[in-house]
Amino acid sequence: MAEAHSDSIYLLQLTDCHLMPQPGQLFRDIDADRQLARVVEHLMGIDQPIDHLLLTGDLVHHGEAQAYRRLLDILAPLPGERHWIPGNHDEIDAMRAATSMPCGQEEVDLGYWRLLLLDSSSYPDGRGSGSLNEEELHWLQQRLAQSPERPVLIALHHNPLSTGSDWQDEIMLGNAAAFTELVAAAPQVKAVICGHLHQSQVRTIAGAQFWCSPSTSVQFRPAQSDFLLESEGPDSQPGYRWYRLDPDGSVESGLVRVDAVAPEPELG
Repeated sequence: MAEAHSDSIYLLQLTDCHLMPQPGQLFRDIDADRQLARVVEHLMGIDQPIDHLLLTGDLVHHGEAQAYRRLLDILAPLPGERHWIPGNHDEIDAMRAATSMPCGQEEVDLGYWRLLLLDSSSYPDGRGSGSLNEEELHWLQQRLAQSPERPVLIALHHNPLSTGSDWQDEIMLGNAAAFTELVAAAPQVKAVICGHLHQSQVRTIAGAQFWCSPSTSVQFRPAQSDFLLESEGPDSQPGYRWYRLDPDGSVESGLVRVDAVAPEPELG
């Protein structure tokens, strides 16, 4: 790993939080609010620099604006400028009603770097897939044509690469080929990150580094024909990824797992 530079920029990615519409409701048998709060508690107890906090979709599980405000309240102790994009379980209008923070497509000037956030929730198929619409693909092409000397990190919710899990490959980015073509034509794209998979992935895409962060809620077991939760070992724990963007265009990432909160005892 290259040494950090005084001008390095640190990004923290949290994804697939799946807060339920009401506090106390369980998502796949876990309290997603408590789990996210546990991740925040962990981050507050370590020396992890955070310049920008990236929330990469499926933040709330079909909830209204109050659920997104609850999410932002849980995250309030963390430093860093906030950015969020919707996933297939998010309600975009509710996200916009919760705060004035931009939602979806956004360009962020990071000095030496540029951050491009994309909304991959267009054209849902009802099973979990989503796509970038034509206007957004055109926007991305235009942005990549500008300042080609500055390295770029792209964030979106849906994975643009197949994973080897048949059921997940059916609900990946719907127009992944069009996206990959744009990345391949832009060598300044140094990294692409996503959520959606509820697992860690480290790959390459069209010459760029590709990372997926685990969920702050539950994890999905990789390389499966059918849906299966990861129920044992470190890979079943909630987690996050951090990214360090260096002035020379290099990028480093680290994966951190957090001990899950114990389930509430049953009464009676």
